[in-house]
Amino acid sequence: MLLYCFRGIVGEGLTPEMMAKLGGIAARHFIDEGHTQICTAGDYRVSTPGLRAALMGGLASGGMTVHDCGALPSGAIAAWTKHTGMPGCMVTASHNPPEWNGVQFMEPDSHIWWPELEDAAKASLAEPFAWPAWDQGGQIEPLDGILDAYIDWLVAMATPAGTLKVVLDPGGGVAIPAAKIALERLGMEVHSINDEPDGHFKTRPSEPREEYLKDLQRAVVENGADIGIAFDGDADRIVTFDEKGNYVLPDYTIELLCRTQREPGPAVINVGVSLHTMAAIEEMGFEIIPCRWGQTFIAQLIKDNNAVFSAEPDGHFGFPELSLRGDAVASAVLLTSALTHEQRSYSEVIGDMPAINIINDRVEWDGDFINCADELQAWLGEHFDDVQRLHDRLIMAIRADAKLIARQSPFDSTLRLSAESYGDVPPEEWLTSIKKIVLG
Repeated sequence: MLLYCFRGIVGEGLTPEMMAKLGGIAARHFIDEGHTQICTAGDYRVSTPGLRAALMGGLASGGMTVHDCGALPSGAIAAWTKHTGMPGCMVTASHNPPEWNGVQFMEPDSHIWWPELEDAAKASLAEPFAWPAWDQGGQIEPLDGILDAYIDWLVAMATPAGTLKVVLDPGGGVAIPAAKIALERLGMEVHSINDEPDGHFKTRPSEPREEYLKDLQRAVVENGADIGIAFDGDADRIVTFDEKGNYVLPDYTIELLCRTQREPGPAVINVGVSLHTMAAIEEMGFEIIPCRWGQTFIAQLIKDNNAVFSAEPDGHFGFPELSLRGDAVASAVLLTSALTHEQRSYSEVIGDMPAINIINDRVEWDGDFINCADELQAWLGEHFDDVQRLHDRLIMAIRADAKLIARQSPFDSTLRLSAESYGDVPPEEWLTSIKKIVLG
């Protein structure tokens, strides 16, 4: 079974044969839209070169000129797509384990395929496919220079007011070498760990969760660094640590980015971002456009509202002048630039912000959220002023002193819960109540 962005376990749901056929299906779509060229890139996963070769073969056999851009951060290929007006695709499974892979197709404005288009392509995989005639195929051509152009764009966006000592943990992913080069171009002193391409993610898992980043915490302190930054495998998410090695909630980095690196305007902000952060950036003059999880939904709202920024609470931050998706390398460049304007330590900056009393929890669960969603929604309605069913597997409840979110991941059935509270009921108690209803 293939999930969002055609993700699956290689050799099971995801095979070279499927990727070749998917390339032909995508080629037909893009050619019907009037596009005959496409740029392709991938991450460092062991399976990526073979799968990407099969995909490029399908795209070329389907009639497109295919530009092979090699291994790049997902933000780089997205930015190139938007700047050139050429469709693109990135072979990656982002933060998933090494046995997974997938592909993200992007329209010429860098918008990742929306569910209806992706579902139509998946349905076509189950049907016979009529390939173009033998003499109507396209070419596969190498394309260099994208990384250099991307770094130039990043450096031009930043407005540093000084320099910092930074420790990077790319986790063996495609933030290598872009993040280090870009930060050094800005004058930052950069130290790196886990900075060799690693398609097996042997040094740490691809997902940059706090519990996987102990080496980065230690390296920040040992090197006397001002900030530590970790990336996921395709470099669209960041996690940061202060100079003491303390984990920094991404909500705080959202506020810090908005202070000096974004001009006020519409901002597409995921509903999981804290109440305090929402209030802080509204005070700066930003108009909050609330959004559910998912890069494609965020992209649509960016376009609909001419937004200047996007953010999710897991470290996806987007800068629409670059592309319509989250970009961790750009985030690292702009966040370090923002911190130089503060002229004080990262921990002091965070310490002066209002405390965020929020707990995010993950529960490995093989149940179906739909079976208990009505009961949970009714219970929340008894305690909260505003209860919203944002989709079948996502419920949010808000009142003046608290916000609760319950959702089920489309990737692994994991139950994800968030409780934020500043009233008499602590977040732990809200979480206990939700779990009792959902898990029994």
